[in-house]
Amino acid sequence: MRRDAGFTLIEIAVVLVILSMLIGTTITNMRGLLPSAATESAAREILGTMDFARTQAVARGYSYAVRFDLDEQRYAIATPFDEYDNFTEDETRSTLLPWHAMPEGTVLEGLLDATGQRRERGTWTLSFHPSGESRDFWAYIGHVAGESHLVTVRVLGLNGLATLIQGESLPPVVTENDF
Repeated sequence: MRRDAGFTLIEIAVVLVILSMLIGTTITNMRGLLPSAATESAAREILGTMDFARTQAVARGYSYAVRFDLDEQRYAIATPFDEYDNFTEDETRSTLLPWHAMPEGTVLEGLLDATGQRRERGTWTLSFHPSGESRDFWAYIGHVAGESHLVTVRVLGLNGLATLIQGESLPPVVTENDF
């Protein structure tokens, strides 16, 4: 007896199950292929938060800040107002906008200020003044996949503007000849 050309319903179903398993595995594994994109995206979120705090400081005429919590891997904007919307210079009474957690797989590895002191634990606050200025600052964002995915968020103290730099950027060494 001769069989007609074509596939049976069972053969087609088996092929579809195998294809769906392959596609599912591929999509799951693609997350590991894109750690650089995840790290850069996390750095851009921090950069956007800093730009927003700076813009609010300039527009409203009060100092705003970004508070980093390295232990909890999160950051938030600190307003110059207390819980009753009254202006306060007391940092402990200022209202915090909602915390932003670092995205999955990314790590806030450390912060460096103009004094050259690197912090990898605790909390730290970067203030933006009504003139827009801040202080020199470096935030290092990495990925659990390794050091090759490190990104630096750099704030220039003179104007408070933040930029994104691939890799680890360190403060320039200032010598006597620079003056």
